[in-house]
Amino acid sequence: MSGDAAAWIAGGLQLDEALMHELHLHALECYPSECCGFVSGPASSAHLLTTAIREVNEADKYHALDPITFPRTSRMYFKINELRAARAFEQGEKNGAPIKVIYHSHCDAGAYFSMEDAATFASDNTLMWPCAFIVVSVMEGRVADTKLWVHVPGSNEFRESELTVR
Repeated sequence: MSGDAAAWIAGGLQLDEALMHELHLHALECYPSECCGFVSGPASSAHLLTTAIREVNEADKYHALDPITFPRTSRMYFKINELRAARAFEQGEKNGAPIKVIYHSHCDAGAYFSMEDAATFASDNTLMWPCAFIVVSVMEGRVADTKLWVHVPGSNEFRESELTVR
């Protein structure tokens, strides 16, 4: 992992109001289901976020195929296609605009990083994807909060970090 990647994984990220609005709009459009996607930024600026990339929440698809293994729907969690995610990370690196954040919303719940989120993105004290995480809370159809979460190295835990809107 490059030094720049370590910087955005450690947090202290910045984005402009238009990009924050785009994340919020996606969360509101998907409500009462969770939205999900990526946020990239220039490799030359470790802390800057510039572009949102919407993804499809595949939770309902998996639930319909196997409700025993996947008992929750898109109202309760999100599932991003892993192959598309891997390709997006590779393409971002190649284009000089790496993915720095995976974002998703919580419906009628806070902007916390859930135990399910943590189990999805950290295993055996290792971060599974080289990025930070934004959670947008949508309560009764309105954005209530937005928080940035980063991995605590050497653990399966995440902590809140600074997200600056410029």
